[in-house]
Amino acid sequence: MIYMYRSTDRKIKTLLGLPSVLLTFSVCLLCWISGYIYSVGFPITDDNSILPLWGMLCNILSNKIVVYVAGLLLLILSAFVMQRISDIEMLIRERTRLPFMLIVILVSTNAGLIPVKEVSVVMICLVFVIHELFRSYQLPEAAGSFFNAGLLIGIASMFMPQVLWFIPLLWTGMYQFRSLSYKSFMASLVGVLIIYWFLLAWCVWKHDFSMFSSLFSSLAEIELFSNYILQYYQIGFAGVVLLFILASFHIKMDAFNNSVRVRQMLSFLLNMSVWSLALLFLYGNDTDLFMAILYFPVSVLIAYFFENIRYRIRFVLYYSALILWVFSFIMRVWNF
Repeated sequence: MIYMYRSTDRKIKTLLGLPSVLLTFSVCLLCWISGYIYSVGFPITDDNSILPLWGMLCNILSNKIVVYVAGLLLLILSAFVMQRISDIEMLIRERTRLPFMLIVILVSTNAGLIPVKEVSVVMICLVFVIHELFRSYQLPEAAGSFFNAGLLIGIASMFMPQVLWFIPLLWTGMYQFRSLSYKSFMASLVGVLIIYWFLLAWCVWKHDFSMFSSLFSSLAEIELFSNYILQYYQIGFAGVVLLFILASFHIKMDAFNNSVRVRQMLSFLLNMSVWSLALLFLYGNDTDLFMAILYFPVSVLIAYFFENIRYRIRFVLYYSALILWVFSFIMRVWNF
């Protein structure tokens, strides 16, 4: 009896290995192909952009095939870097591809993020910010890492100004990891300000400061709780939030099994997820964009949860969530 139970569990574990990876990528590829056929999100426009960088990219990315390939490659690169962070820091006790798989499937099944959006560039910047923060753990003298983090946030804000709200989160992480000092704080601040120094120089050269003022005024354009979230095709988002809540409780209860380093890093990712959710509800017009940012820390947390529960439950939860996300994508594409 015990042998049969273990044998069944072993089979389920195998189903969540290579077959799951192949199935996940097949589903993602089908989503991108469907988006290409129905021209979801194409042509890309800069209607809501107040800065010229995104407009320049829109003009460059005018070929449909190039746009979809570029969007898919940016997604894979961002997911790969997040997977490497998880592996290097050993955030999950078992070696798993789940963070990568979850990021790819979550973004691919959100039709509002296909093929390329401003947040596609922002995601890469924020993932490298996490990398710079994590590798400076308990190193207050690592001013170069915090300068890079500030610089990356500044660059990301050129595409999505609301990213500036992640600067306090960066400082909170520095304090949490005991890497906050006067030198590291100033380095992160200078990294952000140097981007705006170049922006100001651009405005002086163009004799037009409207761009500079519009960037900061956009931070105050708050629209609390968009009705867009209540649309029936956002059941996929509800599934993500539910898994995030389950993962958060599990991580808190399982904290004593982790080292202090891993515990603090998971705690930072949890804070980043809550921070992203708060911004998602504050800026209702950019719901999809903040969803994309939310997917990255949440994917690691959900992966941790999946790898620490019974194989049977993991199997049911993963494939149930996959079906839910694909159904949400189909319902949304149907309305395009």
